[in-house]
Amino acid sequence: MNDRKVIIEEQGLRDGIQNLDITLATSQKIELIKSLLDAGLQRIQIASFVHPRLVPQMADAEELLRQLDQRSGVLYSGLVLNVKGVERAIETNLQHISCSISASDTHSQKNTRMSLSEARTRFADMVALAKRNGLKVRGGIQCAFGCRYEGNIHQNHVLEMVDAHLAEGIDEIALADSTGMANPASMGSLMEQIVEKADGIPVVLHLHNTEGKGLANFYAALQAGVRIFDTAFGGLGGCPFIQGATGNIATEDTVHMLHQMGYETGIDLKRLVETAKKMEKILGQALPGKMYNLLDKDIQFI
Repeated sequence: MNDRKVIIEEQGLRDGIQNLDITLATSQKIELIKSLLDAGLQRIQIASFVHPRLVPQMADAEELLRQLDQRSGVLYSGLVLNVKGVERAIETNLQHISCSISASDTHSQKNTRMSLSEARTRFADMVALAKRNGLKVRGGIQCAFGCRYEGNIHQNHVLEMVDAHLAEGIDEIALADSTGMANPASMGSLMEQIVEKADGIPVVLHLHNTEGKGLANFYAALQAGVRIFDTAFGGLGGCPFIQGATGNIATEDTVHMLHQMGYETGIDLKRLVETAKKMEKILGQALPGKMYNLLDKDIQFI
């Protein structure tokens, strides 16, 4: 991979909307996805296969995929948290899923109603089922940098989980700062070790900006060798099962900073901002991202 190339996986249509008070229509989701594609996004997580009673926003996952135009070079993904979710994904035209479990036992029980021990066993079952059906699998670890219920998550525990994930034959390994508790020092230290462990398997980082450290943590991971990041347009996001959860780092803010530093993303910042503006109109309120507001003003940018 070109060391100056950074891949962005857009999470706005999954993580970004799952905690909203209003439920978006499938047609609205389709329009937003098309807008993201037109801006140059080539990886988009568009749904999670979870129980609609728990996350009503994701109830139309199969219908959304049925209506979605397939574009060459575009990777759509879906989040699965259990075997049932994998089974649902298999019945669609998805080719890539994210199987994710938590490093925190308490969060695991709140998020999936499974203990961490049970979740780890089920993770192996999920990966095996997906692989038998020809799906590419991103193996994820949530709350890898801290838990609002349990506090610090020890690096050795996370590294051991990474080893276990890799042993299952996953195609990518992903770490999530689900609670936004990481700091640049802890981020750089852990991600450097994980990039080394992965030994060429793509490493992905999912960041939340709960404590305002999202872009600082992003930069620390970039320096450690990570080249695939999850972001959400407008800074949308937040898990309904984490106390005080707020949005992901904003796609526009991340892309702008990367371009300033000379990295390539293939993303048109102005067209990306148009997507955030569309969401602002749908919600009737401002979004937490910075650049989508600043680009409307008469300000000179480098």
